[in-house]
Amino acid sequence: MYDERYRPQLHFSPKENWMNDPNGLVYNKGEYHLFYQYHPYSMVWGPMHWGHAVSKDLLHWEELPIALYPDELGQIFSGSAVIDAQNTSGLKTSDEDVMVAIFTHHGEDNEKQSIAYSNDRGRTWVKYEGNPVIPNPGQKDFRDPKVFWHEESEKWVMSLASGDCIRFYGSPNLIDWKLLSAFGSEYGAHGGVWECPDLIQLLVEGEDQKKWVLIVSINPGGPNGGSVVQYFVGEFDGEEFVCDDRPEVVKWADFGRDFYAAVTWSNFPEPIWIGWMSNWQYANQVPSEPFRSAMSIPRKLGLRRVDGEFTLVQSPIDLSSLFKKVIVSNETITLRSSETFQVKLDNRQIFAKANVMNSTASEFLITFKGEQERLEIVFDQKRNEVRIDRRDSGQISFSELFASIDRMPLARLNDFTLILDKTSIELFVNQGNRVMTELFFPLESEFTLEFRALDGEVILENVELRHLESTWK
Repeated sequence: MYDERYRPQLHFSPKENWMNDPNGLVYNKGEYHLFYQYHPYSMVWGPMHWGHAVSKDLLHWEELPIALYPDELGQIFSGSAVIDAQNTSGLKTSDEDVMVAIFTHHGEDNEKQSIAYSNDRGRTWVKYEGNPVIPNPGQKDFRDPKVFWHEESEKWVMSLASGDCIRFYGSPNLIDWKLLSAFGSEYGAHGGVWECPDLIQLLVEGEDQKKWVLIVSINPGGPNGGSVVQYFVGEFDGEEFVCDDRPEVVKWADFGRDFYAAVTWSNFPEPIWIGWMSNWQYANQVPSEPFRSAMSIPRKLGLRRVDGEFTLVQSPIDLSSLFKKVIVSNETITLRSSETFQVKLDNRQIFAKANVMNSTASEFLITFKGEQERLEIVFDQKRNEVRIDRRDSGQISFSELFASIDRMPLARLNDFTLILDKTSIELFVNQGNRVMTELFFPLESEFTLEFRALDGEVILENVELRHLESTWK
């Protein structure tokens, strides 16, 4: 019924069993395809398949039959999908444009890249007889191909995670691949293995230029522990990626504990991505059932100069179609020391946003409170940071690594947007310059939302608070 205690009401989750990385994100004829790492027989990580769902609006999803099953070459690990509109692969057999999936075949200590194709809009799939199209070069971690058509060099380009770096391959037809270059062994964070790359071009806000952004997930090694997504900004000429920043510079896409393996939709003009909303530190133990894991809200991507640095910015897709009960609309709220603003919540599907004006408080707090439980967000102007404290947020005993205070640097607070669902919070600060995504698993059923200022005053303008409809109804 999609109404279990910890079933997200705004985020995609499978009907049952295990899910992790988003795969094969592609848009075709009015449908957004979401493939994903899936174990159809258990709620813990196991032999990987490609699950499949489609949506017309990125909010309401229809789960379809499993797309790809393991075979003699191995499990079906992460990858991508493209529309081969020019039939460069020669795999088109119908009036439909052929959809080609590029994925990792995972055998015991042997990962290689393979393809499959569909001539009926992704409903049925045939694996290419000549798989693998890129054999293993003698490396243990060699996976997660993300492919796009590079107009300038007129070829398909693949980004592939290769141990502690990204290898780039080129192909005229998605079948015959040539190694182009490698990047990253001396750049960025290396606290764990590199995974799930994506290479996209973004227009710089307010400027007449585009930059290339290389996205790389890393596990472990996050700023607050475990899984995380980092990114690099630079130039790509069809052969090599050159980073603008010094090798030691690290840029995190999301400072929370629960946003990983994010990649963008292909064959769509607007850059939109989605991530797996969990962390490998405790993903196998979270207390949801009969399923485990959900995806983030899809997010629009942009690039902005912030204090002279190119910064990846994110904003949630338009949720106005889910707006239900108005709690507060376009109001101004003034908070002084020891004063609070509270609203009782009808459910835990909340959209909230505000501009922050003339803040003199040492701390501004947003708290989701039950009788004994709380999830607290603290904007600390003395320490120039945001903290999310989930130590008393409900069920925490399933993993000794779950209860935490997680931090994100923030020099000043101008605005915020919050999306609260049954088991998650997504926080976007300063028009998406900074983002945090965190899970929590409350035991209580009644909650209050509280705004509070400490040691000073906070003026919130254009305050918007709304309950959101379930996407499953």
